[in-house]
Amino acid sequence: MDDQAEMAAFIEARHFATLVVASEAGPQAAHIPMILRRDASGKVVGLEGHVARNNPVAAIAASSTRALAIFSGADAYVTPSLYLSKREHGKVVPTWNYMAVHVSGVLETFNDADALRQQVARITDMMEQPTAVPWKVSDAPDEYIAKMLNAITGVRLSIDAIEGIAKLSQNRPEGDRAGVLNGFTHSNDHGARQLAAEMTKKAE
Repeated sequence: MDDQAEMAAFIEARHFATLVVASEAGPQAAHIPMILRRDASGKVVGLEGHVARNNPVAAIAASSTRALAIFSGADAYVTPSLYLSKREHGKVVPTWNYMAVHVSGVLETFNDADALRQQVARITDMMEQPTAVPWKVSDAPDEYIAKMLNAITGVRLSIDAIEGIAKLSQNRPEGDRAGVLNGFTHSNDHGARQLAAEMTKKAE
């Protein structure tokens, strides 16, 4: 994946990231919702989210640190039985198809209550859109929200690089790709069916 707009759409369709930072004690990770930040021109410049205030990532990022945010998409096991090559010469092995986007940069923290509330409201509004009766942060008592905000630390990642990976059997001969597409399309695995849709989309 090398199209910036495609990778941004991938992130916005998932929202949830594995945020990894390094510390003297070794790598630390947090699994958190993150949203894109854009500049005035609409260019993607960063990611934003929050962690529990007592999360080790909060303490590490307080001094600013390098970080990697991983957004994982669908994945599925590929059995060699789907390959035409298996019947032709048998020189095949299993693999795994998947999609993911890696975002790297410098991670910093913030604890301003107004900024945290705006971030939480923005994430909530985005995630509540499909709901019949969307919940809003303002639906809860102000003193309760203030207490909840006091328990989290905001994190902002300034993006240095974005790398997208879409491993969809594109390295296989046409007959093998067709076999994987057919197998994934009729699979009971939801991830496999999602990848079949992506394979079809990229072939158009």
